[in-house]
Amino acid sequence: MLSTRDLVAGYDERTVLDGLDLDLPTDAFTVIVGPNACGKSTLLRTMARLLTPRRGTVLLDGTAIRDLPTREVARRLGVLPQSPLVPEGVTVADLVGRGRQPYQRWWRQWSAEDGAAVDQAMALADVTDLADRPVDSLSGGQRQRVWIAMTLAQDTDALLLDEPTTFLDLAHQVEVLDLLHRLRSERGRTVVAVLHDLNQAARYADHLVAMRAGAVVAAGPPREILTADLVRDVFGLACVVVPCPVTGAPLVVPAYTGGNAPAPAPAPAAAAAPAAAAASGGAVASPGGDGGPGDASAAAGEPTSSTASVPDARPATGDAANPLAGSYPSKGL
Repeated sequence: MLSTRDLVAGYDERTVLDGLDLDLPTDAFTVIVGPNACGKSTLLRTMARLLTPRRGTVLLDGTAIRDLPTREVARRLGVLPQSPLVPEGVTVADLVGRGRQPYQRWWRQWSAEDGAAVDQAMALADVTDLADRPVDSLSGGQRQRVWIAMTLAQDTDALLLDEPTTFLDLAHQVEVLDLLHRLRSERGRTVVAVLHDLNQAARYADHLVAMRAGAVVAAGPPREILTADLVRDVFGLACVVVPCPVTGAPLVVPAYTGGNAPAPAPAPAAAAAPAAAAASGGAVASPGGDGGPGDASAAAGEPTSSTASVPDARPATGDAANPLAGSYPSKGL
């Protein structure tokens, strides 16, 4: 488990984190959210030992991470920073293979075990077919999967990812987050990611950490902590939080503040006809009416047999309410 105690960190003269205490659960997908410049990336970089804290401690399974050898940390903690740069001409297989460097020694170079780890990592990230292609020729989503494959080749129990969906279109964002979810649910990896999209965070996370001004405002399961009050306090945004129609996870809907106003709903036909009849003082004939009892009931606004072909307007339940049911993994999606 990753923890921080009285953590103080920043850049030059600016303090970003000031006395932060946090415990991140193991075998969970934790997502850190918050407004720009609130300390999300600083926290992740400090936990990954990429940034030295000014005070306080980062603990990895109860041991101060600063006291652990670099090679041991690399075997226990995989890190994917923001927008990593790829050397020109490097192939997918070459880049993924670099994830095995923590296991290399001058007397022990590439082994069959390394090859098996790389093959497995590429299979998990679904990039095996791309093995011989230059990384700089791939799409954004493919590149992110390759970088994740490299961290998987390290064979660590935990992965830290700083904004892994930045600059990706929606389809590629879902592609990357689905992969991270599978790593947690199928492989038991601990995943910690910084995301900007609250609804994606609520959909995928087992554990949500909301930050503001370098401090943790709330932490816990999204369904328990993600409320309209929390969004207002953290982001300064008025909203409503409703269940997602696909997953049931919290869905943040910003309050209407301008732009294209919603079109007014048309009046139901069944209600409009009697009103028109009342205004004109006449009766309303039922469809195909012949002046019989059906016409009288229509004039009175009562249901007739002509409504039998109208679909039930009440909300459906079960799979009928969700045409996408079965299209997503049941946990975290």
